[in-house]
Amino acid sequence: MLELKPRCERCDRALPPDVPGAMICSFECTYCVACATELGQACPTCAGDLRERPTRVGEALHSSPPHHERASRTALLTRKPERQATERAELDAFLDSQIVGHLASVVDGEPWVIPILYGRDGDRILLHGSTGAGLLRHVAAGAEVALSVAAIDGLVVAESTFESSANYRSAVIRGRIENLAGTTQAEALERISERLLPGRPAEVGASTRKEVAATLALALTIREDNWIMKTRTGLPGDPGREVEVWCGTVPLALTAGAPIEAPWSTGPVPASVLGFVAAHPAP
Repeated sequence: MLELKPRCERCDRALPPDVPGAMICSFECTYCVACATELGQACPTCAGDLRERPTRVGEALHSSPPHHERASRTALLTRKPERQATERAELDAFLDSQIVGHLASVVDGEPWVIPILYGRDGDRILLHGSTGAGLLRHVAAGAEVALSVAAIDGLVVAESTFESSANYRSAVIRGRIENLAGTTQAEALERISERLLPGRPAEVGASTRKEVAATLALALTIREDNWIMKTRTGLPGDPGREVEVWCGTVPLALTAGAPIEAPWSTGPVPASVLGFVAAHPAP
């Protein structure tokens, strides 16, 4: 049975099964007509042709309704569901505490993943990179992506290697990238810099038009149903008996060392750098 996906996978427009206007590839990736036109009538994932999806109406729709619905956050984590974080505020706080993520997509049938600096701006994850970067050009054209961010907060040393683990926070956000342009692009690049090193854009001034033109500014929207976050904290699990080896946790943290001045640098260490170091003190 043809899978009737309910929304455009690029712009999130509703695509009811009984109304024309949905375009699909042979793997049933689904787009609205506008997005299919912008994509050149080719699926960005498999490169296959996009053709009009037939409608399903009347009794056929009633007896065979669409099976594809977006999974809710609570349905995503099946193993150790007690570790799932469900509050958006917890996700935002975690994303704001980190500076590097890993962006993954499929290019010409092959998986690709790259480390990338990011900054959260409300409901958007802002990303940037060179216009010459192959993966970024690919995802800027509308390919589906996954952005993973993880932090290891400690090693969990248990009575056996099997029971040992780690304390961590991790999040995965899936969706399609928006390629920003013009004034929005310049603002996004400044916003990323402000998130990574608060106060630095004001110290060095705005990017030049040439610098902006050489940079891709991208946005991944955080929706209610496209993210999942997991956490683990605390000591190893209690084995329920005395053991003959040491057990416990080894805390880990992101820290900043003393700034190292470049030979061509002039002036004192700026407030942005001092603020970053103060926010990430060594134990």
